[in-house]
Amino acid sequence: MSECQFDHVVVIGYGVVTGEVLKTVYSLASKYGYTYEYIEHEVHPFNAAKKLAEAKGIPYNILQDKKDLTRYFEELLMKKTLIISASNNYLFPEKIVSSENIVIINFHNALLPELPGRNAPSWSIYEGKDYTGITWHYVTEGVDEGDIIVQKKCDVTADIKAYELVAVQMRLAGEAFDECYESVLMNQAIRKKQVIEKDRRIYKSYEIPGNGCFNLDDSPKEIYKLLRALDYGKNNIFPLARTKKNGIDIQIRRYKKISVCDHDARQDSIYIPFDNENQLMLRLSLIHISEPTRLALIS
Repeated sequence: MSECQFDHVVVIGYGVVTGEVLKTVYSLASKYGYTYEYIEHEVHPFNAAKKLAEAKGIPYNILQDKKDLTRYFEELLMKKTLIISASNNYLFPEKIVSSENIVIINFHNALLPELPGRNAPSWSIYEGKDYTGITWHYVTEGVDEGDIIVQKKCDVTADIKAYELVAVQMRLAGEAFDECYESVLMNQAIRKKQVIEKDRRIYKSYEIPGNGCFNLDDSPKEIYKLLRALDYGKNNIFPLARTKKNGIDIQIRRYKKISVCDHDARQDSIYIPFDNENQLMLRLSLIHISEPTRLALIS
């Protein structure tokens, strides 16, 4: 049996990355002799980690209340415990982070120290970055400030949407975790300190790129960046983008970059020249708009 520094491993989070992490934790438990469990703090209907826990008989708890979750972690303070935070928005209190018996590692969907905080894929797109990536790092009291364990890089392509970038990052995060997990268990991971600027911006959950608004006379490339940054597909992370037409507030229900030859002249759509070959099609949301307003909108 390999020498492991922990008696117990806790996985907390939801989604694809958490499922991959839990699979690895489960598969290596007999090799390293630790016990393990899964905690679901934010309940999601299609949670890969929960499905795996149920299928494999992995112990798991649903703890949605932050106070209950904190108390639960406090009960682990006397046990050598590794907590793996994957796609998790719970902020660990100082008592847990500073405990000698607790080590916490976290997955972040950007290349720290860039873009700390929430919704980093959106900000990568909105700020026009050519590339981004993922980071596994140790958790300290400061938000996303802990030593880096491993990072992987990916391109932010010209047409990529937020949900597509997230999918790429999820795959990279799973690969990176498999590469570093055993070294973390044995306390042999190579740690890289972050260079933290004093005035760095930490992106908050309530912040929306561009405040979710644009003007129709803005650069089409800037409009397209905003729309892609807000686009999480069926997951309503952000509200629909807003603009004004003929002085009327409207929402963009759908958008697409299409050929200049494609033009169906739909009354609920706006077509903005993008470049020599393409135009940006914006389909408007007409929900709850009265008939006089609708006529003014499309005129």
